[in-house]
Amino acid sequence: MQGAPGPWSARSWLGFLAGFAVLCGVLLGTSAVDATGRWGLAILAAVLVTAMIVERIRCRCSIAGTLRRLGLGRPGGRALLLALAVSGLVLLVFPATAIVSGTTVTLRPDWPWLLLGVFAFHGLAEELVWRGFAFRRLREGRSFWAATCWTMPLIAVTHVPIVVTLGPAVGLGAMAVAAVTSMPLAYLYETGRRTIWAPALVHTAIDSFKLVLIPAAALPTFSLLIIIVSLTVPLLAFAVPRNVLTGSKSRP
Repeated sequence: MQGAPGPWSARSWLGFLAGFAVLCGVLLGTSAVDATGRWGLAILAAVLVTAMIVERIRCRCSIAGTLRRLGLGRPGGRALLLALAVSGLVLLVFPATAIVSGTTVTLRPDWPWLLLGVFAFHGLAEELVWRGFAFRRLREGRSFWAATCWTMPLIAVTHVPIVVTLGPAVGLGAMAVAAVTSMPLAYLYETGRRTIWAPALVHTAIDSFKLVLIPAAALPTFSLLIIIVSLTVPLLAFAVPRNVLTGSKSRP
């Protein structure tokens, strides 16, 4: 699975890109219907079923084995604790926005349901596609950093629709965040026993703005702060050595 980088055959690349395209099509297509998070569980169900079909075409393993391959196995406890700490720091963007702008940031009335939906959509469904499928496949025969670099442009491209719908400033910011966070989220994936639970927590924290009401006067401040926080805070995951998180002397 790991080791010195080796060339893929044309068939391997075509199979990988076809699977990635199908998964992204389902993810983007379902989220286009409603991107608020309220239908997050339905989006997750659609992506999970598709991912299992794509994976089982390549590997005729059991359902439990397929779920583990997609990153839904037992997580690493230390990586989860690190993800919780990083997520808590990300969430400080809301009180920081309130202090800097002099306004009040409040939770939406239905925030518990939205939290579940955001975790299902942005946390699990997106991480299933980007880490559970794309990064895992690209990691085969490649180093951690090589696989991460291959993953970054693929993930950034999936955010192009945001440029069209919300404008170039927001869209380019989202693309930058998606590309840069590919590094720490892949790190949490690997050190968390190759599961998507730890990166899903941080990913949910980054998209937790869907749970709150930002006053119009505070929107420019919040937009700037959330991009800065999302680009920098998740990188703190690298401050904890890999061997501390895994309990071994594994090499990247």
